[in-house]
Amino acid sequence: MGSHDLYGKAVLREAAGSAFRDSGSTVSVSYGTIGGATIDGVVGNSIAVEIESRVSKQVRGAVLDLICHNYPKKLLVLLPVHMSNPALCADQCRNILGRFVQSQNFRVVVLTGSGTFDARQADLQLVSTALAQLGYEATP
Repeated sequence: MGSHDLYGKAVLREAAGSAFRDSGSTVSVSYGTIGGATIDGVVGNSIAVEIESRVSKQVRGAVLDLICHNYPKKLLVLLPVHMSNPALCADQCRNILGRFVQSQNFRVVVLTGSGTFDARQADLQLVSTALAQLGYEATP
């Protein structure tokens, strides 16, 4: 699964440059005094990002971490690796996010590529479009 995560993060880095961060306190999600979670990254100071390639049930669990992150905008990036029906998984995640986040503040993107199949140019376009829809403006 590591290569899939690396692929997704590479696409995010290419789309957002140094505005994409995947370490430090900005990727932490607090669940009170008994611990928390870590999301895959953030873009700027307002977009929380999760990159998922797992089965749909696990992806839906990761959506909770995304919802609970304190940044107001959410981007879920799905890599069609282990989920049996990526389109259905994406629709379910949109439904879940829509219950907690205003529709203009989240996007769910299904990439074409993965850690075993590079489709970087197409995936870069998908992610760049989603980021722009969430209000991120890339600096040249």
